[in-house]
Amino acid sequence: MSRSRTFKEDPELAKLREAEQKLLLLEKEYAQIPKKLAQELKDRECTMPPLPEIEDRRRQRVHEDTVSRGEASNILRDQTRSLILTAMLLVATGALIWWGVKLMQG
Repeated sequence: MSRSRTFKEDPELAKLREAEQKLLLLEKEYAQIPKKLAQELKDRECTMPPLPEIEDRRRQRVHEDTVSRGEASNILRDQTRSLILTAMLLVATGALIWWGVKLMQG
């Protein structure tokens, strides 16, 4: 009888030991967190922020690439074409209104 009871307790003990090992591992991991945070803070303090000139150089390079590819002239041409089409649409609308008024007058 005592032997069957020991066999039942062995799996329970094994589960408890396994849970205890997991808890110990988690405890070790959590103990390392403050050290990691302190190291990250120290690294941030020692690292220089990027210079504002770097962002200006990047913008200048993008602008030069745009201009050098002729993209600016394409944009200007498209805007001119759109303006001409808008003017033609307004003239056509005005002509239709004028024609309608003339028809109504008889």
